Amino acid sequence: MTFNIQHGKGMDGKIDLQRIAAEISKAEVDFAALQEVDRYQIRSCFRDQVFTLANELGMYSCYSPSINLGFSQYGNAILSRKPIEFQTKYYMNGGLERRSILIAGIQINGEIITLINTHLGILKGEQKWQMSILRDVLKSIKSPAILMGDFNMEMSNIEMQQLSSFWHKLGLIYPHSTFQSGTEIDHIFVNWPNETAKAWVQVTDASDHYAVLADLNQFD
Repeated sequence: MTFNIQHGKGMDGKIDLQRIAAEISKAEVDFAALQEVDRYQIRSCFRDQVFTLANELGMYSCYSPSINLGFSQYGNAILSRKPIEFQTKYYMNGGLERRSILIAGIQINGEIITLINTHLGILKGEQKWQMSILRDVLKSIKSPAILMGDFNMEMSNIEMQQLSSFWHKLGLIYPHSTFQSGTEIDHIFVNWPNETAKAWVQVTDASDHYAVLADLNQFD
């Protein structure tokens, strides 16, 4: 799953992290890449949302704080049913706000699978150089890997097309927006040819984004 949770703020304007936990639980996912996750922010009642979700769901977690505001943070998280063997963070400074790339390794059937979670900017200029950084990071990954995130770009964007020239986008079974605006900007990619994987959208009002799910049945 990849899911921009908007710090638990739903379409009714209320912050309710239990609704986010319910969406993840309902999907019965093995791992989830979450964006816009708060830690100790006043707007989300100073809660550590990473710890809260991991504890509620009984999952392992890691976090990359894209933004630090004193002791409060805001960034990307990965939740996993499997223990996290390693984690790495890369930061992309500049633009409207600092962005990050979170990488975690888990073991499935004796093989290390690399999970990558990112959230890119909204301006064309920053998207271009952020994608350049992301592509360089991705080139260093040699193990089977799954790239997830809120790219703030549809697949028609030239930057996304360049990415998909060497990573394989998991297309949705049924075309659907992933953002309340009607655009598909949240994506899941793998770094190997995959003709059997299925991806779909889980519609929700728990955030301004919908969750995107994928079934990679070769790991069953």
